[in-house]
Amino acid sequence: MPKYEVAIFNQEVRDAIARKEQHDRYSDDWGTTQYIEIAALNEEMARSKVSQQHPEHRGFVIEDISEV
Repeated sequence: MPKYEVAIFNQEVRDAIARKEQHDRYSDDWGTTQYIEIAALNEEMARSKVSQQHPEHRGFVIEDISEV
């Protein structure tokens, strides 16, 4: 099964950092791009898997997905 690298960050954390505050749920690490490697049949499935664990409604933004 192919592997994909997903570049993701959390916009809510970035906004909190800009206000010199801490997010109440996520660490400041999520304010910078994090890289997650995931096995999936295709890019769409990789996006779906990551979105389930890191949903958009909680501030997560997928910047890029690339096959590794």
